[in-house]
Amino acid sequence: MQTTETLYWGMKFGEWVTFWGLVLGPVIAVAITLLVERRRRQHEQRTQVLRMLLATRHLPGDATYSVAINLIPVEFNDSKTVMSAWQSYIEQVRFTPTEDNKQEHQKLVFSKQTKLIFEVMRANGFKLSETDIQTSAYAAEGYIQRDNILIASQLAMPEIANILRLQTQLMTGSEPTPAASGPVIRQAE
Repeated sequence: MQTTETLYWGMKFGEWVTFWGLVLGPVIAVAITLLVERRRRQHEQRTQVLRMLLATRHLPGDATYSVAINLIPVEFNDSKTVMSAWQSYIEQVRFTPTEDNKQEHQKLVFSKQTKLIFEVMRANGFKLSETDIQTSAYAAEGYIQRDNILIASQLAMPEIANILRLQTQLMTGSEPTPAASGPVIRQAE
């Protein structure tokens, strides 16, 4: 007994499966490769932001820290918990405390920073408690002192420049005139 196989546009069903396998196989393979590569690249970029945050969180004058904070909305915009922690941190650092509440403000900034780093770590798949984040940080005392000296020296530069200008005026015999306006110093936001 002979069975006849149904033809579809001149090809048997098995031939159609082979044809579509040949056509769609490479397309699906490329799509999967692109998806895996995109996720790998995203994880690397997010991990780089985390590394910058962890490496510079106790160094107030380090530009890398500001770069990391500013990259969070770019790299983690799809994470509601990270973005919420980032927004809370930004609001706290932008708040200008009075002399009476500076210490409390610093505690809140530190707490919000810890929460932000915790959420970034969690979004990257790392497991470390907020307590561990607070207690595991290390920065050499000499490095912190050097950073604080650098900040203090940069803040003193306008005054030094004004004194040098006045000294030059006195040495040349011209009438010393105070600077009309000093350099514009942009305050941290």
